[in-house]
Amino acid sequence: MNQSELHNIQGVNFNIDVQGTGEPLVLLHGGYSNLKVWDLHVERLAQAYQVIRYDQRGYGQSDAITTPFSYYQDLKSVLDHLGITRASVVASSFGGSAAIDFALAYPDRVSKLILVAPSVNGAKYPLRLSWEGMKDFLRVRRVGINKAAEHFMKNSFWHYLVPQDQTLRAQFKELYVSNEVFYQGKPNLHRPLMPQAYSRLNEISHSTLVMEAGLDLPFNKQICRYVHKNIPASEFVQLRQCGHYPHLEQPAEFIELIIEFLNKDYIN
Repeated sequence: MNQSELHNIQGVNFNIDVQGTGEPLVLLHGGYSNLKVWDLHVERLAQAYQVIRYDQRGYGQSDAITTPFSYYQDLKSVLDHLGITRASVVASSFGGSAAIDFALAYPDRVSKLILVAPSVNGAKYPLRLSWEGMKDFLRVRRVGINKAAEHFMKNSFWHYLVPQDQTLRAQFKELYVSNEVFYQGKPNLHRPLMPQAYSRLNEISHSTLVMEAGLDLPFNKQICRYVHKNIPASEFVQLRQCGHYPHLEQPAEFIELIIEFLNKDYIN
């Protein structure tokens, strides 16, 4: 399924996969993940769309973070490189914050937004969430990616993120281990769109689907409700029996919701 290849864009290597023809559709992964998290969905989506997915900077096989950058500008650079002027975007977790920033900065380049348990730049994260993320980062640096993965999978804090099903747990662990490049870079070099998106969601006029994971962290669910409330043309759906990555835990239901939303006719 993964037919990706490296593309050097403005001196940065991005691992990019493009399949299918039709209206462009970008799939943006979240943290502890990379483009492979979409493997179950690409073949189906590529029957009707030109599906673009890539390892975001600092993930998978793309380059480590070494200089100041913005995820939303990376999205623009990838689309420019591929000659794509406008696309719908399906974005998971922190990928959602990149998609939101992109929609605010370049509204004419977005058709529809599908935000899957998204984060939003400017939201104040719970101290525990930031602390656990920092500990994970330092643990990988100290003991290596494989030992850190074992610890991560057993850490009760991450129960909202790590699937309970054994097969899915193995897939998630594989994703985690394949992101060693993240721990080799400097994530604090990220620069979000300013002013930050948290107070600007009402500027987004695109048709938007906000997808909440029923077993997600309470903070993440609050963000989903906030995003839905503040983006005027948004719809809301909850996938009840899954954690932070519905596309991994409930792929059949997830893909039907995505296709149904993309097929709806709206006047933008």
